[in-house]
Parts: sequence; C-alpha cells; structure tokens
Amino acid sequence: MDRAIVVRGTLSDPSHIELEQPVSDFHGQIEVIVRPIGKLAAGSPLAVLDAMRALPDVDADDVDELERMIDAGKLMVISRIV
Repeated sequence: MDRAIVVRGTLSDPSHIELEQPVSDFHGQIEVIVRPIGKLAAGSPLAVLDAMRALPDVDADDVDELERMIDAGKLMVISRIV
C-alpha cells in the first residue's frame, strides 16, 4: 500500500492551496484530492482522526515531567478503621 499524509489547507485561489503544515516527506509528483471540510460528526472516524492529528508532539522528557507533576500533586490518603 502506498504511504499518504493528510494535511489541511485553504484554497486561496483556483490553483493555490495554503497548507496548515509543511509537507517534507515526499518529493516529485504527488496526487492531491480536494474536498471541503465542515463540522465533523462527533465520534465519526474522521472526527477521531482529526482529534488525533491535533494532539501535540511530546517526547519522553515531557512525559516524565508530567508524571512528576502528577505525583507532586497527589495527597496522602489516610484511612481510619473504626
């Protein structure tokens, strides 16, 4: 199967598309499929993919820092048996 990337953009005139992010993975001839996007139905496959694409890129250091912050914010729970 051929590899593909989905990048959104804005059609600025009939022959120009301004992309929201750069495409550096491909060189040479490509195929472009253009379709309008509107509000995606919540829970639809396209809405899920859109949400996943919107997630920030994080590295292991970011995850470690988040875990440290979560641990620092935890309160000790003292249970008392009567």
